[in-house]
Amino acid sequence: MASKREAARERAAALRKEAEAKALAERRRERFLRAGISVGILVVIAVIAIVLVNRSSDGPEGTGAIPSGTVDGGTGVAVGDESAPVTVDYWFDFQCPFCGQFEAENGPVLEELVAAGTARVVYHPAAFLGEESDRASNAFGCAVDAGRPVEYLTELFANQPPERTGGYTTDDLLAAGQAVGLDDAVFESCVRDGTYSDWGRHVLDAFRDEGLEATPSVLLNGEPLENPAGLSAADFRATVEGAVTTS
Repeated sequence: MASKREAARERAAALRKEAEAKALAERRRERFLRAGISVGILVVIAVIAIVLVNRSSDGPEGTGAIPSGTVDGGTGVAVGDESAPVTVDYWFDFQCPFCGQFEAENGPVLEELVAAGTARVVYHPAAFLGEESDRASNAFGCAVDAGRPVEYLTELFANQPPERTGGYTTDDLLAAGQAVGLDDAVFESCVRDGTYSDWGRHVLDAFRDEGLEATPSVLLNGEPLENPAGLSAADFRATVEGAVTTS
């Protein structure tokens, strides 16, 4: 009889140990779960903080504002006589090295064709190479308001930084403005406040809607030129003037 009672006690003790072990394992599982949730929450908080810091470092939040006097749904800045026989749509990104190449070779040709009444040029500042392009397009919009878009565009391209290297800082953009006579408080405030900081993305959406794929893209009366960055000034001028006879 004693042996049966002893066996029963041993089984009871074993069951208690098993129950205690399960309870301990459950407590540990709950602690690990709570710790995992806490770590997850901290990770989410950290990610949000990083996003907010990066957003603030990119410059002021855009307002959706578009410079006054723009054309083509707010995507272009037109220069020249509206009745000119050739309309040149010029799509570019301020950081694009091929755009810089085209501008150095043919920017002066465009100005001469506008002055001669041969062409009306519509400048489309699509921004797809990052925050530097956003800042440059914003400042270009400020120059549009100030009435000196071409002068400012020429100055920016003349001092174009390598793409995605942090160039076109606020100080750079204000210095470019001073170089072309835009040194007033209104222009400075527009640049610093990011009045048109998301305008370049609006233009980029239109660029994609047009089915265009690379910058610079240059269209003469709606017809795209092949490899405009590879055209010499003489060839580009002849191409535009040739479009007069076919328009």
